[in-house]
Amino acid sequence: MNNEQTDLSTNDEQGKRRQSEAELGRFIEICLDEGWSPTKCPKGCIVEPDGVCPHDFKSIALELGLI
Repeated sequence: MNNEQTDLSTNDEQGKRRQSEAELGRFIEICLDEGWSPTKCPKGCIVEPDGVCPHDFKSIALELGLI
C-alpha cells in the first residue's frame, strides 16, 4: 500500500469514527430527554440517567461524565 492509499484509509476511518461519535451523542441526548440511559450490562438493563442497574453497571451518561 502506498502512502496515498494509507492516507485515504486513515481519513476514511477517522470519518467513520466521527460519524459514530456523533450518532452516539444524538442517541444519548434522546435518552436523557426521555429520562433513561442504557448501561453496558450484558442483561440489557436501562436505568435513570444518574442510575446504576442491579448488576452494578452505571448508566452510560454517568460513565461518560455527562452527569
